[in-house]
Amino acid sequence: MAAAPAGKSGAPAGARPGAGRPTDRQPGRQPDRRTDRRTQARIAAVQALYRLSATDAAPDDVVDEFRLHWMREAGPSAAADKALFTEIVQGACSDRAALNRMIEESLSENWALERMDRVLVALLNAGAWELHGRSETPARVVIAEYVDVARVFFDNREPAFVNGMLDRLARSLRSGEFSEPAESSEATALQETAEDSGRVETEA
Repeated sequence: MAAAPAGKSGAPAGARPGAGRPTDRQPGRQPDRRTDRRTQARIAAVQALYRLSATDAAPDDVVDEFRLHWMREAGPSAAADKALFTEIVQGACSDRAALNRMIEESLSENWALERMDRVLVALLNAGAWELHGRSETPARVVIAEYVDVARVFFDNREPAFVNGMLDRLARSLRSGEFSEPAESSEATALQETAEDSGRVETEA
């Protein structure tokens, strides 16, 4: 399934909340059972955070729904690390305002968080929370994991955008894990390329 069409901000337009399943935005390429349990947990966490952004449900209720129902189905998500899933969702929800501020501060001029695709915002919230709240996972591992998660949901430039955004956040939150300056990093260049392409689409 292709990513959502681009909106006025250059980021993909927001998806509509669904019914029945946890969200109507299922991964574009469903991961198979060989996908790492932690990657499965991150994919599920992004879907849960998207669900929470589109409804008035309480975080604990959504976590319970995923764990008691969706994660017991025969699909790949049944293998997810449920403890990690719960930790990401609850942590990202409790720190949402602070995480959104950090993300907005890392966005280039003329980008607005509220106009971005809600799945993309959920993904950035999950990744930012892990960088901020789970120091036991190296920053480069967090970045690589969420770039892989982005590839599950999106087919176009979004993985490069996620790479650059989380790279910027990681260099701010965990500067000690990086030796080279951010200006020279490949991840930052990828984000700038994605943002420039988005602005060209917006102006066309």
